[in-house]
Amino acid sequence: MQKKLAVLAVVMAAGLSTSACVIIDADHGGKRDVTVKINDSDDLESIYAVGLEKGELVARVSSNGCTKAEDFKVEANRRDSVVAITLVRERPDLCRALVPEGKDVRFDLDGLGVQRNDRIRVRNPLQRP
Repeated sequence: MQKKLAVLAVVMAAGLSTSACVIIDADHGGKRDVTVKINDSDDLESIYAVGLEKGELVARVSSNGCTKAEDFKVEANRRDSVVAITLVRERPDLCRALVPEGKDVRFDLDGLGVQRNDRIRVRNPLQRP
């Protein structure tokens, strides 16, 4: 019985420790599809959520109270009709507020070179707050 519990604990820990990559189909026949894929990249900042809203990419990121979109460099790389976006935090948030749910930062899709029928792939790993 103890062996089964140990195996179950290892499986649960592995499941909770994995990160994910989010792929958003920006506009496909009027509906949007979101796909989450497992990603082993530990060098990118994790995000809590990502979506599209009124022509903007909205990402929920960790915050100590002073995080803003200008703190991030956004890398957008096009390959055919897929735009791979990476959010890189350039300025740390040194404030001391408690913001466990994170903060939404917004980036204009036109400014990132995203066209209406493009698929968007956000490379940052996805994690729960």
